[in-house]
Amino acid sequence: MRHLALAILLAGCGSGGGHVQVDAVVGGGGGDASGADSGGGDAAAVDTPVAPDAPPDSAVPDAPAGVITGGPCSSGATGATAYRVRWADAGGTAQVVYEVNGLPDHSRDHTGAFGQIGFTPRFVDPFLGDGGLQLDGSDFVDIELTTNGVASIASATLSIFGRSFNTTASGSFNWQTFVDVGSTPTNFVSNVAPYRWYSAEMTSALAPGDPNTLIRIKAGPASGVLVVNRIEICVVAS
Repeated sequence: MRHLALAILLAGCGSGGGHVQVDAVVGGGGGDASGADSGGGDAAAVDTPVAPDAPPDSAVPDAPAGVITGGPCSSGATGATAYRVRWADAGGTAQVVYEVNGLPDHSRDHTGAFGQIGFTPRFVDPFLGDGGLQLDGSDFVDIELTTNGVASIASATLSIFGRSFNTTASGSFNWQTFVDVGSTPTNFVSNVAPYRWYSAEMTSALAPGDPNTLIRIKAGPASGVLVVNRIEICVVAS
């Protein structure tokens, strides 16, 4: 009888251990490492209460991304990043690096610096800052994009990261599109390092649903010359 009772007791313990193991597998179905560790079979783990797993990511709704999908603006401007480019040094020539296009339609996506015949965009100021494109009275930047897929624009901000490339005077910048023009105040961009973001509201110059948007950017007074490391357009749109 004593042998029979011992056998019954062992069988009961075996079935209880099997039940705990099944629960651990179900709890670890999310695939995370903590769930896998909890099923290690240690006897102490059997008596330790296990909190329910967090709901899978798919069960938690994401915040609405909106129609502009480029993420937060590096400049700190309101809205999401619709477009951002950087100027890199290619042996003394300023070369465009495309960082973000958060617009719905990418079919038109080009940025360049242009000037008179024989013009070569210069990369300058690599010692007082990150360096960038020299933008002065003899050249300009054109940004070609499309706002197809954008039904309305509540606000748009044009920002540059850099400084006035002049030892004694601050500068500014202006822009024009097919629908409007605008400019910052004179001496808006400091000539003092380090580089900073300088942002200006340009909502009226950016039309929704435009397949052929062209934004032309020039340096302005007082210095009339800037070093531009980055250009960013931030938009609140639907």
